[in-house]
Amino acid sequence: MRTLAEALDQRVLLTDGAMARQLRALDVDVERDLFGAADCIEILNLTRAALVRSLHEAYLRAGADVVRTNSLGGSPLSLGRFGLGEHAFAVNYTAAQLACEAVDTVPGHGRRRFVLGVVRDFGWDMAPKEIETAVAAQVEGLIAGGVDGVALDIMPGAGRAPAFLRGARRAKEAMRTSAAIFLQRGHGGAEFSDHLRKLADGVILYRHGKADDQAWLATALHQDQANLIGGGETPRETAELDRRLRTEAEDGLRPLVAWAVKPAFEEAVPPSSLSHFEEAEDKITVA
Repeated sequence: MRTLAEALDQRVLLTDGAMARQLRALDVDVERDLFGAADCIEILNLTRAALVRSLHEAYLRAGADVVRTNSLGGSPLSLGRFGLGEHAFAVNYTAAQLACEAVDTVPGHGRRRFVLGVVRDFGWDMAPKEIETAVAAQVEGLIAGGVDGVALDIMPGAGRAPAFLRGARRAKEAMRTSAAIFLQRGHGGAEFSDHLRKLADGVILYRHGKADDQAWLATALHQDQANLIGGGETPRETAELDRRLRTEAEDGLRPLVAWAVKPAFEEAVPPSSLSHFEEAEDKITVA
């Protein structure tokens, strides 16, 4: 079966939209649902699992190839600011499980979809060993929960990248998994060094999706050489980006990444999910 690393090396994939923004917009009880930590939406994995899973499902129905875990602030260092550091493994394990359950629930119609665990650098002013240990703990939870890969969302040149990679690889070795460890780079800024690239299993060139900008996608694909496009802000925007990516592809599936030399075999898939996307699916159902 094709892996996430192979897929990202061949095709431009579409990920889900703004998970964090969607979750923050929901009406939740801060004391009950967030353990009193108003800005710690990762705790919703534990307290409002059905809500988080239903949001993943909405983006999958809209056409996303990849769903990202609700784990950006799931490091023991980030959770520790709220006195919740001891919940780090459970938060990340559950985040991965919920995303995997969504992929299993929503029919792929012959199309392989993936779960990408996300770990973000929030600029912690810590010793490298502390960062490495925290990243290892977070990545272990994500891998145990079943992710296909982990994206390290870090700024090149910030000095913390080696500690992130050491921690992630430590977790991968401890868990004896084939899940890929990716460096993720957004728009602009410095490139990752050759040394860091060799320590990772691949590089994700990510661009946040703009469903209302017709010229943006061509730039992202051909000039920026992105291999992962964000699904915009809502499931409806994800559906529009799904349609546009299919239009850009010669075979109506997904465009080849700019560095791909020749297309690889792909499973047959139905026409754009936009034609089947109904207004009702924009709403998130909470069990």
